[in-house]
Amino acid sequence: METRTRIVVADSHEIVREGLANKLELECGYDIVGQAADGYATIKACRMLSPDILVLGLSIMRPSGLDTFAKIRAINSDIKVVAMASDASATDAFTVLAEGALAFVPRDARVVDLLNAVRSAELGYACVPDEYIRQFTNLRRNVTRTGNIYGLSPRELEVVEACAGGAKTKEVAELLSISVRTVETHRNSIYRKTDCRNMRELSVIVERL
Repeated sequence: METRTRIVVADSHEIVREGLANKLELECGYDIVGQAADGYATIKACRMLSPDILVLGLSIMRPSGLDTFAKIRAINSDIKVVAMASDASATDAFTVLAEGALAFVPRDARVVDLLNAVRSAELGYACVPDEYIRQFTNLRRNVTRTGNIYGLSPRELEVVEACAGGAKTKEVAELLSISVRTVETHRNSIYRKTDCRNMRELSVIVERL
């Protein structure tokens, strides 16, 4: 008897999670062994059920999608991860693929795109949208030149770390022995390079640097 591929589907939105699970099981013949709505439930499901594939919505919380992904990779690196992101960017794709995911799919992609990603992961092949390929070249160039995917300079990294730690503009200036104006210039450059709009968003990417 042929063994069916075992899948856990994790997403914070019930309608997305159940819709994907039903599609994968009823129309594609996969064995959906579990569903999870947050990070802790996803980690528990992967530890207890040992699925072949995890379809992971990166928008989940408690812990965040990226933290959940990292913990699962530490528990069982053999699980093939298909990552989905609602606000998909080349940086997100580059990050999760570099850290071991086999596929990255925007959550607003067509159903057939997700199914193709799952099939590719099942066979051990990577899958990423064409629109990101050219951008990957620039991201890799950033890593080679600066050591981080955003292309931040050493001084900008210092400003990021200080700001993400809660320091105000004047405090950052005093800490780094630079002017307030220079701090603001660096911060604007950081926002532009990372596509962040505020410090809350910037704090999320600090762990990737």
